Amino acid sequence: MRLKAPINILALLAVIIAGTAVFLIAFKRIAIDTDIARSLPTSDPVIADGIHIFEKNPIKDQIAIDIGSAGADMTTLLAAADTVEARLSQSDLFAQAGSSPVQQGLTDLADQVIRRLPVLFTAGELQHQVAPLLSDEAIRLALTRVRDELYQMDGIGQASSMAADPLGLRHIVLARLASLNPAPGATIHHGRIRSADQHHLLILATPAGSGTDTTVARSLTRFFQELQTDLEREFGRGVALTASGAFSVALDNESIIKRDVHRAVLWATVGIGVLLLAAFSNPLAGFMALLPALAGTVMAFFVFSLVHDSISIMVLGFGGAIISITVDHGIAYMLFVDSGGQNGKEQASREIRAVGLLAVLTSIGAFSVLAFSGFTVFEQLGQFTAMGIGFSFLFVHSVLPRILHGHPRAATTARRPLSRLVNRLASTGKSGLALCLLTAAVLAVFIRPHFNTELKAMNSVSRETRAADELMTRVWGDIFSSVYLMTEADDLAALQEKNDRLLAHLDTEVHAGSIEKAVTPSLFFPGSTVRSENFAAWRQFWTDARIREVSRQLIREGEPLGFTYSAFAPFLDMLAGAPPDATGIPEQVLPILGISKDKTDGVWRQVTRINPGRLFDSQRFYNRMSDIGAVFDPDLFAQRMGQLLFGTFMKMLLIIGVSLILLLAIFFVDAGLLATALLPLAFAFVCTLGTLGIMGRPLDIPALMLSVIILGMGVDYTLFMVRGYQRYQRFDHPHFSVVRTAIVMAAASTLVGFAVLLGADHNLLKSAGLISFFGIAYCLAGSLLILPPLLKRRFEAAPADTDSICWRYRNMEPYPRLFARFKLRFDSLFSELDPLLPEGNQAANILDVGCGYGVPACWLANRFPGATIHGIEPDADRVRVASLALGERGRIHQGMAPDLPRTDVLIDLAVMLDMSHYLQDWELEKNLERIHERLLPGGRLIMRSVMPPSARPHWTWHLERFKLRISGVKTWYRNKDRISAILDKCEFEVHSSLTSGTRGDMHWHVARPR
Repeated sequence: MRLKAPINILALLAVIIAGTAVFLIAFKRIAIDTDIARSLPTSDPVIADGIHIFEKNPIKDQIAIDIGSAGADMTTLLAAADTVEARLSQSDLFAQAGSSPVQQGLTDLADQVIRRLPVLFTAGELQHQVAPLLSDEAIRLALTRVRDELYQMDGIGQASSMAADPLGLRHIVLARLASLNPAPGATIHHGRIRSADQHHLLILATPAGSGTDTTVARSLTRFFQELQTDLEREFGRGVALTASGAFSVALDNESIIKRDVHRAVLWATVGIGVLLLAAFSNPLAGFMALLPALAGTVMAFFVFSLVHDSISIMVLGFGGAIISITVDHGIAYMLFVDSGGQNGKEQASREIRAVGLLAVLTSIGAFSVLAFSGFTVFEQLGQFTAMGIGFSFLFVHSVLPRILHGHPRAATTARRPLSRLVNRLASTGKSGLALCLLTAAVLAVFIRPHFNTELKAMNSVSRETRAADELMTRVWGDIFSSVYLMTEADDLAALQEKNDRLLAHLDTEVHAGSIEKAVTPSLFFPGSTVRSENFAAWRQFWTDARIREVSRQLIREGEPLGFTYSAFAPFLDMLAGAPPDATGIPEQVLPILGISKDKTDGVWRQVTRINPGRLFDSQRFYNRMSDIGAVFDPDLFAQRMGQLLFGTFMKMLLIIGVSLILLLAIFFVDAGLLATALLPLAFAFVCTLGTLGIMGRPLDIPALMLSVIILGMGVDYTLFMVRGYQRYQRFDHPHFSVVRTAIVMAAASTLVGFAVLLGADHNLLKSAGLISFFGIAYCLAGSLLILPPLLKRRFEAAPADTDSICWRYRNMEPYPRLFARFKLRFDSLFSELDPLLPEGNQAANILDVGCGYGVPACWLANRFPGATIHGIEPDADRVRVASLALGERGRIHQGMAPDLPRTDVLIDLAVMLDMSHYLQDWELEKNLERIHERLLPGGRLIMRSVMPPSARPHWTWHLERFKLRISGVKTWYRNKDRISAILDKCEFEVHSSLTSGTRGDMHWHVARPR
């Protein structure tokens, strides 16, 4: 495209400056959300419980630090652990670190257990676990163990505990903590948690800030990197430090997505730029074609920032693809400008609106339907992309024409290779159709749809983080295979009462073989109800006779070991004493039992880990426990997520499918054309699912959601093709070639955007790129290979041997087609016009002033088979339709009365139907004078004029007045006498004056020139 003055520099600079300012304002206003889990729907209670536990679990930020070595001895590992704990304590990044708090908590718990022994055993436990300890042999062994412990260093300071519990009843209670150990075989060695293979030590730390805060995560990462370097310097490379926690996952997600975002936007822009250079001889034209997409995306980002506080980074990661989606109308506009001659800009806007408006509406509708997905990230994606498409379309028709300066001249270069290639592909005919059908049949065999709804698929981590997680799982166990239950209360006492109910429910599940014994606070600090029941069982078990017998046995077995009678007085007093005081749970013990107080809302929460048993039933367990607290079961969560996704997918597919069919039915009003237009979409779905089956790829979360988008995007190519055929009626029309090139360019640019995502490191972006790339590619192939032969057969078939006027409009757009049908059926014009015409077939040339869509002109062509119709109409689109309908029977010119089309012959008949009220008096008079000059002697003028409205006009008057007011058209109504006077003034003799219709609001005048 060559322009004398290619662009309006000031307008372009204004757009760039405004766009930059708008982008910066939006960027300052909105926060970028990197938490993928927030996008999960909460309508299902199982999923809502899981998300609630994710967000409120007090250990979600906890960091597990493994210190391991295959060759170092335990002394070296213990020294390294001391160094690590010291560095953790010195750093202000951690609120708590090391095993000291755990050791202190266990010590406090043991002291509390000794004081509370009378309320910590059920009747069954007393009979089956305590009673066997009261035999002579058992008491002798217990006292011998007590003596040996007192002689050891570890026994210093333990005399009071052993005197209060010489039989070791506390060990029965403390053994209940065993289920907290995630790794079978792990032991405590010198205050450290040691792995079963004795090559690893575990240290737990809690960061001072949120682990999911990427700023905190970045500081933690640097800290552990420096700490690893220091350990290697002090202990050698044989000692390795591995830190695992939410901080590494959050940082990896942000880093990977940001890298993918930058790469996607960069390479999508570069790729689209290369495509534009291939389509346009002038690089400036390619840049201008990209400008609407960039402007639309920036405006969408700005508007989004006005109504939302945050935007998911996944939506921004989709930004490059969004640019490629919205570039199609800019490409089509510039292609039309390039081939549009002196009226390039105006014609380009007109052609794009006619061919592409329906495509814009379907694309916006497809993305808008994501608002019903229930996934925040996809709701945001739908809103953002729908706005981007809409703003891009508005930019093309409002701002872009003002940036283009002057009138472009059509390029004189030969047709570009890209256009020739597109036309060749679209001309494959039956062979291309057969190839598509064969491809679909082959790929249909490989369709194996299965769903992957694991949450891990929504996150991507680095190789280092993945290796750390694998080491933690291998050495310390997989905590994610457990079920978690969270109870909540406003205060600690209420939480203890609720945990009494929980304990009863869990005991029932344990006895049924559903779960293993779980650790709950009520096992150590029961509420009032359990306290009363357990103490009653204690008093019933410790009868006076049993107390006397145990007392004699302690004296008899203790004296030989050096124990005096008074040594066991605290224990014997407890057996028959009052119940212990119901004091609260010590603060140091709370973390061990999974209890914490939320600093933000003040709610007390307790998380219980459940290990499923052989007879575990996920749904039954959830139903039983959900009234006590929130339950997270990984298997049930994934199952419900799959059901929700499938249901959401089917709902969205149904909504957009039905909406699309209804929309196409309204715009096409043709069942055959509707079925034809849907064929490429069916082809794309079959081939995409078959391709995924060959690749072994499941349908994951982005695949399910984006499949609906593909339906709305892919139909654009179909609509461009069908509307192009409706508008231009033949395959070789030069404007139709532009439309086909625009289709391929738009699809290619979209494919470039999604192809960039194929190389993304983040799983979600890569999956989105994969499903979208294949879906769009197959939609394009279907549009180019399936539609042309079918549409050509319909639109370019040999003319039927019929005089039906409706047949002339059968392949037009719906409005002129329906207009012709209803006008012929309901307008009295044609039945009234026939008697007013010359007898026989004596009219050789007919002039139709204001011919509209050409329905009366076609009727006159049938009425006078040998006549040539000369029409004039101001509206370019109506000129086009009338010209197509008349075909070789006439010529329609664009112009406005009083101008008349040039003719080489005089006119036999002139008609002015329902248009005189659009002309002022001088225009009407001038028009009649020129008709008078063109008419043959004895020729005839027939006018039907709209009369001024009556006092109570028909409702159609109000509708017509509203339409005229919207379009800004002025009218000048005249009564029949006024029209007769004007005809007389213009040298016409009125031969007939008749009322038209039954309402009396129109009138016929038949006149001859004097």
